[in-house]
Amino acid sequence: MKVLLTSRLYPSSAYPARGTFVHNQARFLSALCEVEVLAPLPYFPRIPGFGRWSTLAGVADVEEWDGLTVQYPRYFSPPRRLLFARAWRAYLRALEGRAASLSRPDVLHAHLAYPDGRAAVEYGARLGIPVVISVHGHDVREIPQANPRWRALVAAALTRADAVVVSSRDVRERVLELGVAPQRIWDIPQGVDCARFALPAVRRSGEGGWRLLYAGRFDAKKGLAVLLDALHLLCQHRDDVSLKMVGASADSGTGEAFRQQAERLGLIDCVEFCPAIPWSEMPAVMAEPDVFVLPSFYDSFGIVLIEAMACGVPVVATRCGGPEELVDAEVGRLAEVGDAASLAAAIEDVLEHYASFEPHILRRRAEAFDYRQVAECTFALYESVLKKR
Repeated sequence: MKVLLTSRLYPSSAYPARGTFVHNQARFLSALCEVEVLAPLPYFPRIPGFGRWSTLAGVADVEEWDGLTVQYPRYFSPPRRLLFARAWRAYLRALEGRAASLSRPDVLHAHLAYPDGRAAVEYGARLGIPVVISVHGHDVREIPQANPRWRALVAAALTRADAVVVSSRDVRERVLELGVAPQRIWDIPQGVDCARFALPAVRRSGEGGWRLLYAGRFDAKKGLAVLLDALHLLCQHRDDVSLKMVGASADSGTGEAFRQQAERLGLIDCVEFCPAIPWSEMPAVMAEPDVFVLPSFYDSFGIVLIEAMACGVPVVATRCGGPEELVDAEVGRLAEVGDAASLAAAIEDVLEHYASFEPHILRRRAEAFDYRQVAECTFALYESVLKKR
């Protein structure tokens, strides 16, 4: 079986940490079928001095990632979502550009509903092949809410797809609201590579103080200001808690506003701000802390939570969509969205009952989401849509 996987959310030499979960799905699927990866990038001339756009322009047309050949065709996509309703047509031309030299795939799998998925259903119809679309939260939440026309484009993509993959009940409900028939929805979670994210040989929890970790985008929507406020509350009655924040970058936020907040709150000595690092280095980072904290305003799943659990680290997250399905009293605590007092109480509750969190139980919970199992479920989906055709 030959699968064409396409997504603009894919790692590249410019941004190696972007869309690593899409790449990992492709990586493990390649053991079960032939995978071709097309990751269109917005077109920009090779002119220095334009930040992210100049960086993207420097990406080669083809790169190798873990043995997978990834093509990066360009498509017209202005910044700030200008002409966004036409973006799928430009993306479609990028897909059509691969037809001349490459064989016809059996299945087309797009990650993100728009513009990726909308272009994919059109391309799939022209080739006469089934189309699968994996949605990842913001594409069925933020885009449809932002503009009625964009909502119609997302709905057109999903209702024409042979199957839509969702990772949580929250995402499933949003897909149903967009008109997708229940029998076309497949519940397949995000994954974790349990061979890389593993229990450390030794962890001396709380030794020298309790270490909290956040890893992800330095984006206000991730609740980082709330996390710093929660740490401030904790530090008013204890002096044994520190926080490491990993993920600062020019693309996803430098963290300067959060650094200034830490200074105002008198936390600068107990908060460490770290730049984004390659995904390959994340297993070591995830194995270091005593508690992992994800204070998001919205998350459709929460891959970092299961990565932490795979390392035997208890977690604290917010009731923001996906984490409710991953976090219970056996693996951590849940807090209310945007509520610093609730977040501080959840963190303190984990610290006060730390002995009740068994690393091997945390590990077993994560193993249910191993990418190898995710790949097998996805391959079964491909077989199903091919059979129906």
